[in-house]
Amino acid sequence: MSNIKQVFWVLVTLSIVFSLFYLGIKNEKNALSDVGIELTLKEAINLGLNRAKKWNENAYLVIVTSVDEDMGGTRGATGKRYKWTLSFEASSTDQQLFVLISKGEISGVDEGKGASFGEIKLDDIKFDSPDLVKFAQKKYGLQKGVDWATGYNFILNGENGKPTVTVLGNDKDSLFTRITFDARNGEIVGARHKVPKGGGVIKARLGSDESETLKNGKAILGISANDNQVVIWGDQKPRVFNYSVQPFIEFSKNYGEYWNALNFNEEILNAWINLDNELYAATELGLWRIETSENKMKRIFTTENKIEKIDYSTNNNIVILSNNYIYKTIDNGENWNTIIQPESEKIISLQISDGGTVIVLTSNGNIHQNNGDKWINIELAQGLETPSYMKLIGDDLFLLSDYTLWIQNLKDDRWNKIQTNYEFKYLIKKRNNLFGVNEDGIIYLIKLGGDTNEWKVERLFEAKDGIITDLELTQNDLFIATMPDYYWETMN
Repeated sequence: MSNIKQVFWVLVTLSIVFSLFYLGIKNEKNALSDVGIELTLKEAINLGLNRAKKWNENAYLVIVTSVDEDMGGTRGATGKRYKWTLSFEASSTDQQLFVLISKGEISGVDEGKGASFGEIKLDDIKFDSPDLVKFAQKKYGLQKGVDWATGYNFILNGENGKPTVTVLGNDKDSLFTRITFDARNGEIVGARHKVPKGGGVIKARLGSDESETLKNGKAILGISANDNQVVIWGDQKPRVFNYSVQPFIEFSKNYGEYWNALNFNEEILNAWINLDNELYAATELGLWRIETSENKMKRIFTTENKIEKIDYSTNNNIVILSNNYIYKTIDNGENWNTIIQPESEKIISLQISDGGTVIVLTSNGNIHQNNGDKWINIELAQGLETPSYMKLIGDDLFLLSDYTLWIQNLKDDRWNKIQTNYEFKYLIKKRNNLFGVNEDGIIYLIKLGGDTNEWKVERLFEAKDGIITDLELTQNDLFIATMPDYYWETMN
């Protein structure tokens, strides 16, 4: 439990650090004349403690973390960083003081409240960050982090009276790694790295427990199929904080027996095979229609700005979001209409119907339907809280809100609540199929039931490894795209 608490506290603290720094808090600069711009752990503590004593003469140290940045310097290789944040408490108050350091100066302070793990006695810190990063390099070959917590980063905290310093980086296999030392004697008290589990395409036979996994270990971010043709895309060599290390897209004409790589070097946002067996693929740079027999590509959409979101309907209507503009085509990309997105609202979901209706879900929970040159707000049902997922199939609009599924038929405007005992974590749409996935990786098919016209939920499969990213249902098989999940494992 101690390790779990430490991991939780580290993540929470780093989140606080980033939030405080970028939100901007009042600046207070106390330049140091006797230290360099990059500071060690102990140097950061001395600077922060001086400021904390002005806040409360009884202030004591609670936690220290270095802060990820891209300002150059040694990035922790010498045990020094440009940016640090320190948390202080005082026995006479329930407040905490957060002190931010940048380039040898106090760059900000803020008062708040947070969980306390007790006082760190400064006399117990016998080893500084330069010593400990060398120990970690020598014992475990620790290397610089490259995707998140870049370079080497450091965390000092105290639990049960024992101060520990954790050095963060990557191991020789580029796995995110944390080596924890007892600050009093330099002994290693914990060494763990995040190892991948799962990833690939699971091909499950409907009505049985039979399944096989293709493309093991890869991050498959999407899949589409029609007849015997299948397309997949994702990352060949994923890392825990990066699923665009080596992007790829591959196409199969024989149901996944053999694959051909398509000529794309950019990350694929979305791809699909339409009912006419035409292949479309979108990157941030544009949308292409691909003739797979000759590997010929024709760009049918381009923009000076990056494509942010894209959706398509069963009959291949396409809608694209880029730089506050929405582009729509109902003739396979021959002609595009331009729509200005709703003002001052960030779009988190973009959908288009077979009839060309465009609907957006915004970050503040509003749903807007485009009607020519204006947007119409769709009024939510009473009791429907801010939706987390929105999918449009035919004329049926599906919303997931706090594990509850709601549906509105756009023609009659009435909302219905789909009664189910299943708690869906998210929804996946593929043509006329709607899937719900729960926390345990169990996949359900949501469908209208026979003559009763009642929505029913059918359990299809449980994916025990990896994180489900996309689904495709054929007559006999369920294709499940997954990316690796990462777990802490003790190092030898």
